[in-house]
Amino acid sequence: MEIWNPVLGKSGSGYLLGDEVVLTALHVVDGVHAGGGVEVRQLDPEGRTAWTAAELLWRPEAAGAGALPETDGALLRITGPEWQPPMTPPVRFGRIVGRDRVPCLGLGFPNAVARADHSRDTMPMRGHVDPLHGMKSRMTTVHVDVGIVPGRSGWRGSSGTGLFCDVHLVAVVTTEKSLAPGVLEAVPVHVLAELPGFEQTLSAHGIHFVVEDIGGSPPDPGGDTGFAPIAMPPPAVRHRLRKLLLPAAGGAMAILVLMALAPPASGVTWRVGTAFSGVMAVWGIGWRRGPRPAGAGREAAVRKLAETVQAEVGRRRWQLLGNDSKAINVTFVTVPQGGRDADRAWPRGDFDGIARYLDGLRPQRLVITGGPGSGKTLLACELVHRVLARKGYDGPVPVPVGLSEWDTTSVTFTEWFSERVGREYLGGSTVTARDLLASGRIMPVLDGLDEMDPPGRRRPRAGAALGQLNRFAGPLVLTCRSEEYDDLHRADQRLLDCAKVRIEVVRSADGRRYLLGRTTNRARLADMEDALFAAGTVTREALSSPWMLTLASLASQTEAGAAKLRSFTGVPASAGRGRQELHAALLDAFIPSVCEPDPADRRPPYPAQAVTRWLRLLTAGLRGGSAAPTDRGGTVVPSRDLAIHTLWPVAGPRGARYAAAALTLACWIPALLLLGFCLRRNHALPLPGTVLLALLTPAPLLSAWNARARYVQPRRILFQRLRSRLGWSRIILGVTLGCVLMLPLTALFGEGFAQAAGAGFAVVFGFGLALSVRADIDRRHLVAAGAPSGLAVAVAAGFLAGGLGDFVGLTAGCGAGAIGLAAGVPAGLRAARRNNGGDPDPDPPGVPTPLSPLRNDLMAGMVSGAVVAALTLYGTLTVEWLRAPWPLAVGTALACGVAAGPGFVAVTSRQYLGLLAATRGKLPWRLATFLRWCHGRGLLRSAGTVYQVRHDELLEWLRR
Repeated sequence: MEIWNPVLGKSGSGYLLGDEVVLTALHVVDGVHAGGGVEVRQLDPEGRTAWTAAELLWRPEAAGAGALPETDGALLRITGPEWQPPMTPPVRFGRIVGRDRVPCLGLGFPNAVARADHSRDTMPMRGHVDPLHGMKSRMTTVHVDVGIVPGRSGWRGSSGTGLFCDVHLVAVVTTEKSLAPGVLEAVPVHVLAELPGFEQTLSAHGIHFVVEDIGGSPPDPGGDTGFAPIAMPPPAVRHRLRKLLLPAAGGAMAILVLMALAPPASGVTWRVGTAFSGVMAVWGIGWRRGPRPAGAGREAAVRKLAETVQAEVGRRRWQLLGNDSKAINVTFVTVPQGGRDADRAWPRGDFDGIARYLDGLRPQRLVITGGPGSGKTLLACELVHRVLARKGYDGPVPVPVGLSEWDTTSVTFTEWFSERVGREYLGGSTVTARDLLASGRIMPVLDGLDEMDPPGRRRPRAGAALGQLNRFAGPLVLTCRSEEYDDLHRADQRLLDCAKVRIEVVRSADGRRYLLGRTTNRARLADMEDALFAAGTVTREALSSPWMLTLASLASQTEAGAAKLRSFTGVPASAGRGRQELHAALLDAFIPSVCEPDPADRRPPYPAQAVTRWLRLLTAGLRGGSAAPTDRGGTVVPSRDLAIHTLWPVAGPRGARYAAAALTLACWIPALLLLGFCLRRNHALPLPGTVLLALLTPAPLLSAWNARARYVQPRRILFQRLRSRLGWSRIILGVTLGCVLMLPLTALFGEGFAQAAGAGFAVVFGFGLALSVRADIDRRHLVAAGAPSGLAVAVAAGFLAGGLGDFVGLTAGCGAGAIGLAAGVPAGLRAARRNNGGDPDPDPPGVPTPLSPLRNDLMAGMVSGAVVAALTLYGTLTVEWLRAPWPLAVGTALACGVAAGPGFVAVTSRQYLGLLAATRGKLPWRLATFLRWCHGRGLLRSAGTVYQVRHDELLEWLRR
């Protein structure tokens, strides 16, 4: 900016810090009293910018005449009505540290480039700053050593020029020195900040004065790589056994195959070769499954992890910002903890500089605190986003993970975190995640320490988590509410060797800048942008949180919402329920604003009234409402989660569950009818066909009974269980029970029927238990209830239809396995829950979504149905008394697949369809699509496999 002082009739230079504040040297405005007028104009290469009025906003109190060099600074405020501030990024302030020269740049209006009409052109100051020069005076010495260097008098007029080192404003040029041509003196901005009123004046006008250290010693090329190895405990015994199980099984299989292929006259050579082949198979499988050596493989894994995290965080960030990229530049302050603080922590920071703040910490360990809705999660998300968005970044990859699922009593932090990272971001490779964490390539970003324990004074899980995190020596970021973290601190439980920051309330200037930057029609805010943030008004108090500012920005996108905002301008903060009424008005305008058409979405938006009605119905039971799920005693269980498999209370206590039971019977009726037709055309009715149909009848009745249960666990098939010790142990359990089952069946019905029934039971029970039943289940009660049920079904089938051949034995065995699971799994879960167990398994590889349970349930039903369909097709084409032509065989097989899959296994899917049928238009037929739309528009947020209403205030508004 060029400055004209009418009192002295002289000009000078300045720099525009914000929308209307100009930094210059004090002697440029000598003779101008506080509030006095000067003229300024913005730099324009074409000389078309007109002069506009400005006033003296701040001057040092102790330097009335500018006698001290370190007080030669002043602030001006542009007051001209025609002034239009440019949309520029916020100014970053810096302080030069270290001993090395730092390149600098400034642009002023010196006398050396005066024109004939007495106006001045621009001249750059390209040179360097030597921090070792003039250390006693605390002033900055600028050496201009690039370009034209005029004499001392030629630099006059450039006083007030802002001096930049890279992107940081470090000083204000004040005078030329007599040491040599091109040597100028400047007052550092951090010295001006020590003067009374400087920083406060900037803050009042929306300028964050955050001083960042620049310069310093360059890194040693031969030093460390920046990746500190992490001391990790050895893997648990179950992990070591898991690594050995598959190679051992492969070696044993190789030995058995070679022994079966042995020639009749084989001698000791064949047996020795067989043994060595088994050993080689064990070694080869172990080598293939082992971790790859460090180097190219590790770097490729780091790149893959960074790409996956960046994509996921980008999606979360867009949602947290209300489906926008504009963010509120909230500020935070560093809070001393009284010992074991991280070094080199800046006293203040803001949203834009969070990544640079973390870079300066030694060690890089940070705790982010703040009140409810202050933006802790968003700040942590922004940290990850900005770190990974750097060009050429090669440091540790920040990986965000929620803390609420960590069982601190049985699992160490490194083991739990490695498993989470491998499962969610590395395709299930826990070994790779553990290697990256141990080598220092991962920076955990842990969200929600305050959510680990229920509300209350005691926080055992959070305290245990902090104890383990203090033993983790690597970089770390943690978020927690201020009140909860202070409670832990008072109990001597806190994170050591870290910096603690507290997010401040949104300043009025920042809120105004955010609203103006996000609006699509600035004219709607033109007549109220100042009144919204006037001191002592209800709007200023309400718009001090990011949540309410987001609502206000969305409301201002429509004329109706802007009118509601305008009606509250000027209302004093002391006016009764003014703040509550403003909150309610903004919430009223929230859903209509998100229902506006989106040009990027070709699908028509949902009507706002329908969205409100559907969400009110879905959330009526949250926080203890009348539609909340109940426990076995009928007591309402408070919850704030919207899980796809617990939405049945929306239709009432019975409607959805009994509709699901009816759908179950509808899935079975076609299969039973087609099987009856096949038996009739083969003259197998009334005997033995009636017996076969009677054997199948309990299955739909049991499935219908399960479909009307109050709590249904979604089914799912986890094929990766086949690589785990748990999966193979359950398959072995199924094979063992199948072999035991053969003993009484052999004595009763013969060897062929017994072998077929035992094989069918072993396959269905073993693989079903391994692939689809949660890990946390009481196995003793499972076997005690499942084995007798399966045996009863097999014995009944043998007595009634054992003479029809081995296919009946195979069918009976499969049915016995399914009935055994249906009877044993609930018993095992009830026993586990009595011992505080029975929790759902972690989600399969891939970032979980709230629709994962429904998709997993559908997949389990489809796989089970496909197996039964293939078995039925085989029977209808080969068994004499079931044989049917191709069209009828295919139709019967498909009907049996539907009965076994959607009609027996996929119980959650049937309850979901039952909910839609029972509500009969009260909810959208494509409910999952609607919930996904609400999540994308920011009405809902995802927390693992459940949805949650975005904010508590929105939930309370919906309930009212």
